[in-house]
Amino acid sequence: MNLQYLHDISGNTTGVFIPIKAWNKLKEKYHDLEMEDDRELNQWQKNIIDERIEKISNGNEKFQDIDTAIDEIEREL
Repeated sequence: MNLQYLHDISGNTTGVFIPIKAWNKLKEKYHDLEMEDDRELNQWQKNIIDERIEKISNGNEKFQDIDTAIDEIEREL
């Protein structure tokens, strides 16, 4: 996947550009991926976020760095 990273004036990464072909494949696999900007998260999504935050806070789960996450997504495509 040929991703392009967007940076602010200070050099901080602020976003990622995903080529449309890869985006369409992701949308096919993850049907809920594309949301309207003003749409509220579903309660089940909020519950998952709350559970992950609690696991991370308790040291039972670790964050995954972006490179590892992208590699994993690319293997699944």
